[in-house]
Amino acid sequence: MIITTAIAIGLVKHLWDAKSPTTITSGTAASTSTTTTTTTTTTNKTTIIGQVAESHRDEHREHREELKDENMHEHKEKKEKKEKKEKKNKPSDSFSSDSDPIPYISVNDCHSCANPCDDMDHPHYPAYLKMDTETPLLNSTTPYTRHVLISTGQDDWAAHIDDDKDSLAPYMQEAINTGMQKLRDENPGKEFPRLVLTNSSRVCEHWGGEGFQVIVLPDQIVVNNVSKDMCHDFFEAFLRPEVGHAFTQPEGGKIGQVTGQREVKEEANREMSVEKDHGGSSSSSSSTHTTTIEKMEGSTTIKATKTVATITTTTTNGFVSSSTTTSTSESSPTTVVASSKQQHAKVQYEKIDDTSRRVTVGSTTFVANRWAPKAAIMICSHRKRDKRCGVTAAILGKEFKRILRSKDIYGDGEGDVEIWMISHIGGHKFAGNVIVHKSEGMAVWYGRVDPCHCQAIVDVTIEQDQVIQELYRGSMVGSFNPSKKKLAW
Repeated sequence: MIITTAIAIGLVKHLWDAKSPTTITSGTAASTSTTTTTTTTTTNKTTIIGQVAESHRDEHREHREELKDENMHEHKEKKEKKEKKEKKNKPSDSFSSDSDPIPYISVNDCHSCANPCDDMDHPHYPAYLKMDTETPLLNSTTPYTRHVLISTGQDDWAAHIDDDKDSLAPYMQEAINTGMQKLRDENPGKEFPRLVLTNSSRVCEHWGGEGFQVIVLPDQIVVNNVSKDMCHDFFEAFLRPEVGHAFTQPEGGKIGQVTGQREVKEEANREMSVEKDHGGSSSSSSSTHTTTIEKMEGSTTIKATKTVATITTTTTNGFVSSSTTTSTSESSPTTVVASSKQQHAKVQYEKIDDTSRRVTVGSTTFVANRWAPKAAIMICSHRKRDKRCGVTAAILGKEFKRILRSKDIYGDGEGDVEIWMISHIGGHKFAGNVIVHKSEGMAVWYGRVDPCHCQAIVDVTIEQDQVIQELYRGSMVGSFNPSKKKLAW
């Protein structure tokens, strides 16, 4: 643009010089000629400047059009990329979070309250926080079936947790991405549910080793000492859709159901049928039935063989007598294979006690413990991602803690309710963002949560399993169908 302007100035100067008079005569004629020449030159100068200005305007117009086209093209590419990503991650209708009736309940909407409560009743957010109060909350989340949480003892993290190479998150996310892609490749056209991965503020227990603690919900699993090189085996053991039968008990006799005792094979052997005729006095026959029984003791598969031998004797007077003997033998624990169209790592489950399982995948052995509390309140506190979440989470956490303590249910023991700060879950503009997870498998996402809503969330959602309609964003698949979340602990 500077070069074009310089050329234009040079052109004007050249034309000006060219139009300047070369001779000046004396007297009136000379004066008249000079005046005429000057007028003509001024007119030509004005015309040339107008032409240059018009040329500049045309160039500016063309430049703006080019920029507009480039911006529109870039915007279109971003939109197509976003739609493609959403389409790839969006599960089918079979994974809809709201396919089952939702137990809605309404509460007083504090956002439209004409007489808001003062700070004596509960705290308020700072006035400088700008929230979205117009966009509908419903369906602002993508349905999912599992939530994987890494205990870090912190309430804020790098803006993108999968960029922090010192944490477990990038390695677990890579294992999830690889595992899910493998499933899609092996099952063309089949939809698989989304898995949510976040960091949490939960303070993990102490153990020997440098690994991390990972919690898997709704499976109620707490796994300690998970290192970066174990993540792919962790996916095979706990996150593959068909894996986890040691911990869940779905209906319909599907794989993974703990039925206590299941008959899988029966052979009736009548190889020995001998008639004995001692002068026609009697005859006898013998039959043997062998049944193979497969049973689950905790998470260990035991095979047992039951043999029933029956000897029947018939006398000449028609009297029939019989005797039966039964013997049972059991084999050693067997290995459960997480099967698909391709051969995958063998997964062996072994019961330690009523609340612990030993899970072995290849050369990696995990110890999974039962998550004991009845509920967890998860609050997005990811300040480095968005300041609004960091500010609102601190205020909500204090208010929830106060309420739970007043009910004597705050803690990590049996029947308690935990509070976790978690990393980005989407929808910063809806802060405060809260997930309420119940041990029965219900997980409800709330948005625009104010401190005045905390009491209702505890009373209504945690204690009565009802959903506050004004705050509802979405839920985990099957949250309102208890038959999908029967746990075998």
